[in-house]
Amino acid sequence: MRRAAWVPPALLALLLLSSAGAVAAGPSAHLGVGTDGSVGIDLSIVDPNGSALRYAMDGNFSPLIAAIPGNASTRASVLAQVELAESSPFLAGLFGNHDGTVEPSEVGLFDGLLRDEAGSIPSAALTGGGILNLTMNGQAPGSAVFEGVSFAGAPGADTSSSPITVTTSTADAFLPEGTSGTLGLAWNFTAGGGLIAAAIPNVTLSVTTPAGTAITSASGIQGASIANDWLGYGSPTVSGVIGTAPTGTASIAFHPAFPVGDVLLGVGIAAAVAALGVFLWRRRDRRNRGAGDAPRS
Repeated sequence: MRRAAWVPPALLALLLLSSAGAVAAGPSAHLGVGTDGSVGIDLSIVDPNGSALRYAMDGNFSPLIAAIPGNASTRASVLAQVELAESSPFLAGLFGNHDGTVEPSEVGLFDGLLRDEAGSIPSAALTGGGILNLTMNGQAPGSAVFEGVSFAGAPGADTSSSPITVTTSTADAFLPEGTSGTLGLAWNFTAGGGLIAAAIPNVTLSVTTPAGTAITSASGIQGASIANDWLGYGSPTVSGVIGTAPTGTASIAFHPAFPVGDVLLGVGIAAAVAALGVFLWRRRDRRNRGAGDAPRS
């Protein structure tokens, strides 16, 4: 039996942008590059009026779906799909209880609902359907995995307008590049229409590359600040802002770090060995001279 279609979870943040006509605040993205070819992507926004999202967690999706850009027919179709999913014996247990309050357990259920339905959408949609795309050394990822959504500050009354911080986590898989590579970013905040371009004027970006590497360049990032571990052991980070223009590209290059820590350790060991050698030599020299000065019988 074919499962009911679902609102793509990675697009949830975009739905929140239009919630009650509010503009989401504090958009940010963190990318973590692994030596195994994976790039973890955490996209976060602050929904300044979390009521519509709280209603959805409690089982009432109408306020959230009403915020979807488009015509009434489209919204009615989405709502029908949600209601069909809620009536499914396989998914019904993941919906809220409609009691007017979001409990921590319902937040977990909502995340589980998104995780369950993530397998039914194309992997390309997990990065926002072209809104944020990554490459490694010019190559697109072979796959993308949805890892879940967190909702900080969500518990409370459905009617509460308290903000909710929403973080969507995915992982792109590339061919392993080890400790060297160039990560490319391309964004198109007009992909979802003018609303998206207006709603996300700036995104705070941070990128972390593997331990033992050094970030050698970062282009396309406004106010880029690179922090490398001068010893060559830690994971370097570059931070700044992207999205000052609705479309654009950026790149971050990283290579194996110069092993300053190993060099210093080697120099320290060599110095200690040399000092010990000098000490032993002097001690032996003093003994020899003492033996030579001893009176003869």
